[in-house]
Amino acid sequence: MSWQYDTIVKSDEPAIQRFIDLWTERRAGRPMPSRSAFVPEDLREWFGHVLLLDVIEGGADFRYRLVGVEIARALGRDYTGRRMTECTYEVPRAAVIREFREVVEARGPVLRAGHVTWAPDRSWRAFRSVHAPLASDGQTVDKTMGVLLIGQAVPYPSRGWRS
Repeated sequence: MSWQYDTIVKSDEPAIQRFIDLWTERRAGRPMPSRSAFVPEDLREWFGHVLLLDVIEGGADFRYRLVGVEIARALGRDYTGRRMTECTYEVPRAAVIREFREVVEARGPVLRAGHVTWAPDRSWRAFRSVHAPLASDGQTVDKTMGVLLIGQAVPYPSRGWRS
């Protein structure tokens, strides 16, 4: 997997903005909501596109608690139950971990928009995503939850790669 993206302030994708609104609502005055603040019905709109991670050692590693079926299909593999340090990527593993550590450090939603080369067909696809921190105690990030929307294949952009 190779990618090129920007971290953005506001998404042009309404489904991403609705997820941020839900996350904000579930904070209920705390810095961050807990995982228990969400029930499966809350996430119905994004079924298949949800990514839930356990934060290990403050973001030194992450465990894929849930990888939505549409994400797994696009990747050609399902990492559910595995730690990032156990997974194989087409970019340096440290780069993948760093992307999710940003969410822990930001203590708020991180939005991205760009393009990625997805296995197994190696097509260049547009994506929009949001990943937000969760905290059982309202303070310490112990999980992240996000939505990853993967578009149709597009022509390769002319900008450089980020990996």
